[in-house]
Amino acid sequence: MTCEVTIFGLGSHSATGEEWADNDNAGTGAEAQAFKRACSCFGLGRYLYYFTGTWVDLDDRKRPETVPQLAGWATPEGWLQGLRPGREGNSTSSERTGASTGDSRQNGNAATAETGAMVREIERMEQVVGKRMYRGLLKALARVWNPKDIRDPALQQKVLAHLQAADRGLQRAQAARDKAGVGAIAGVLQRLKVSSLDQVDNLKTLQEIVVALETPAPKAKS
Repeated sequence: MTCEVTIFGLGSHSATGEEWADNDNAGTGAEAQAFKRACSCFGLGRYLYYFTGTWVDLDDRKRPETVPQLAGWATPEGWLQGLRPGREGNSTSSERTGASTGDSRQNGNAATAETGAMVREIERMEQVVGKRMYRGLLKALARVWNPKDIRDPALQQKVLAHLQAADRGLQRAQAARDKAGVGAIAGVLQRLKVSSLDQVDNLKTLQEIVVALETPAPKAKS
């Protein structure tokens, strides 16, 4: 899905969103993702990219039993105090200056902080998706081995989005494997010429594994 956001007098930005095709809500999810990315180009909702996952208990209607606590920088009060992602301490003297030189320095510091936070989040995903998938996506999308070598913020967001998609896909594959059994996934992996789920290094192969495992086996005729 492609979404273009226009702010009158400022400009336009477009972005894309994707979702697994076998998802009943694939269109809705891809549209929401594209809209979020297009908005983040303007800085709208950019802070959402700095959040890490938080586990909470759900009730029988899948509602959180407790409300997760926001980091200080994610609250209006904390932001006004100068708190930023990965930098919860007091604001620096350069952030407190009001002159044009101080403003440009503050903007530069903010941009650097945003880039650093995005790189750290990409690096964190290596432990989530595994080294093979992590390196495979970095190479395919950005032609780099180290996320610090990605200078384009839009490309950083794209890489992170694909890593997050890989995480969701791996979770689905593992759940389907537990349900279908070891024998089922062994047959799928053999057909795709992959030795194990940990050796998958791209989303296309991962999607094929998920679809194969989640598709019910045909019932034998009596």
